[in-house]
Amino acid sequence: MGLRGVLRGLGKPVGEARGLTIGFALFLLACEAALCCAIVWKQPYTKIDFDAYMQQVELFLGGERDYLKIKGETGPLVYPGGFLYVFSAIRYATGGGQVFPAQVIFGVLYLLSQAVVMCIYISAGNVPVWALGLLCLSKRYHSIFVLRLFNDCFAMFFGFLAIHLCQRSKLLWAALAMSVGISIKMNLLLMLPGFLLLLVKGTTLPKQIFGVVLMIGVQFLVAMPFAAAGYSSSYLAKAFEFSRVFIHHWTVNFKFLPEEVFVSTGFAKLLLGLHLAILFAFAHLRWCRKDGGVFQVIKKWSIASAVSVLPLVGVTLSVSKAKKLDQRGNLDPNYVADVMFGCNFVGILCARSLHYQFYSWYFPTMVYLLFSARGIPAFGKVLLLLLIEVSFNVFPSTPGSSALLTACHVTLTVGYFLSTFKAGKAKRV
Repeated sequence: MGLRGVLRGLGKPVGEARGLTIGFALFLLACEAALCCAIVWKQPYTKIDFDAYMQQVELFLGGERDYLKIKGETGPLVYPGGFLYVFSAIRYATGGGQVFPAQVIFGVLYLLSQAVVMCIYISAGNVPVWALGLLCLSKRYHSIFVLRLFNDCFAMFFGFLAIHLCQRSKLLWAALAMSVGISIKMNLLLMLPGFLLLLVKGTTLPKQIFGVVLMIGVQFLVAMPFAAAGYSSSYLAKAFEFSRVFIHHWTVNFKFLPEEVFVSTGFAKLLLGLHLAILFAFAHLRWCRKDGGVFQVIKKWSIASAVSVLPLVGVTLSVSKAKKLDQRGNLDPNYVADVMFGCNFVGILCARSLHYQFYSWYFPTMVYLLFSARGIPAFGKVLLLLLIEVSFNVFPSTPGSSALLTACHVTLTVGYFLSTFKAGKAKRV
């Protein structure tokens, strides 16, 4: 293939140029490895939370099990127990929390995360090959991993791994990965409605039950040392503190609001209501559209569940009759990405506050969402990605930068939602 053929191939969807796509992805990962090395070598480590992580881990390893007493220089511990296990391992591997070896670990984690994300895109097959390069261009995303060493990086790695496992119809393994990620940081709960929808549409009732029990079981295992010591209430209060009020000064998305509005319970309830309403709209009109809407999915799930239970009460159906009643099938990889990335982004849109490290929650998904959006030309999609990046690189955030970010989020959401009604094939399972 000559240069002209390569350039022409870069404009094709990744699903139509698999060989070129894989080669391009490997090239990008090699460039990323070199870039991570250069960043670690040339840029100083940014002291934000990593030292506090090590202080919290030291208390945990010293025998402290009361979550109310596990603190660092930046405040009390507010993450589930999986965080402590991961960073205890990092503390051991880095000789007590030395920064340079920790940066190496996070650099490897960055490459693994990018590799998994590219696998998601390749499996989905709908973005042009050249667009994979956009996944590698964020200054803020690189710094979150190799300069700031945030726990969000580990949580999102397991979240993206769960998505790719869903694409491969490994839903129980995906449930395990998802729950491990939640045990590190609970932001993955934003993806949970989408994952439950995939579980309902992609597997049988026994596996659905086992998947949910598996996810809950992981959380019980993670919490066991604290519960066994008699501190289950303090663990739940701090590890899953849904009522926490963020500080207005650090918000990236709502700095344009007055502080009294930002911290008010009324604003929190408004965002929660919007979140639920938008999520339902996407589920009913997009993700369940082929099935006739959310209520039809519930109806089909009820019938399929009954089919699964009938043999247990001595009722046997013919194979053809059972298949007719139970219409589940393998999940289309593009549908999986659409549901999980979209569900996560709706949560981002309605998040009460975004901090700088929260960019890792959704930057890798935006290329997919933008190229799924309707009414935005290719140049506009790249520009929108650039404007979001610029907003996250303004420090500290300003009313203008946060208004720009929110406007970009709304534009992307509207374009993505409108693509539901585009001509041609609907999103399919």
